[in-house]
Amino acid sequence: MRRAWLLALLLLAACNGAPPPIMARTAPAAALSPPDSAGIYVLSGEDAPAASAGALAAAMATALQQADVPASAQSSNRGSYRLHPVVTATSGPDGRATIRVVWELRNAAGKAVGSTSSGTVADAAAWQRGDDKLAAALAAPAAPVVAKLIAGDVSPPQGSLNPVVALRPVAGAPGDGDRSLTRAMSSALSRANLTLAAAPSDKKDFIVAGTVEISPPNGPQQQVKVTWVLMRPDGSEIGRVKQENAVSAGSLDGAWGEVAYAVAGAAAPGVRRLIEEVGLTTAGHS
Repeated sequence: MRRAWLLALLLLAACNGAPPPIMARTAPAAALSPPDSAGIYVLSGEDAPAASAGALAAAMATALQQADVPASAQSSNRGSYRLHPVVTATSGPDGRATIRVVWELRNAAGKAVGSTSSGTVADAAAWQRGDDKLAAALAAPAAPVVAKLIAGDVSPPQGSLNPVVALRPVAGAPGDGDRSLTRAMSSALSRANLTLAAAPSDKKDFIVAGTVEISPPNGPQQQVKVTWVLMRPDGSEIGRVKQENAVSAGSLDGAWGEVAYAVAGAAAPGVRRLIEEVGLTTAGHS
């Protein structure tokens, strides 16, 4: 899960005008991986040995990804939350260390969102060398709490009703992209405080449909376009959120993994903005 991320540019567009570009991270093996505005940048642990500080940040980023929250210990954008681990460690005469980490979360404006803590007693030498298993043990219990802090920091969409959204299965992606993107978008819409219809026949205010288009390879790269269409229950289109990037040819032919969650996470805020712009007055239950 610890990958070297490169910076690339991805444009996020909606029908009523494109918001400013966001910075996207691109992995060599799976290159369409932008963080969303609610993604988390995990900083290195303060007052920790250098090896452990890096291992702790990487372990928390991985734990948050497994909790369906886009996170990175290596890159961020201007909308990212910052998770700051503050570490205290006390060594005893028996070669053991008592370690406590306070995870402080701030939003992009620097406002404190909340905090949680984790701790353990472990081999002092393992702590000094940045043992990955020890770092994971410190991150695991805190990650779900941090994920809930982000969910609580997102205000509900404007309007007098709580909109219900039906998500159609994504179509057109190579590899397991259709399944992975559908699952990831379901999670991302929920994090954006949108209620999902439990079944296709349930009443809903809006429908979201996603499609993927991949051009034939042009040398070592090929173009990938992901389009999310917001519709009324009668099928009439309200607007679109578009994502596009050049990727290494064939890099998305297998498992999408965390890439699907990052792509969906980048698009969900745009879907929510479209819902807020159109309002619920024109939405009819169906």
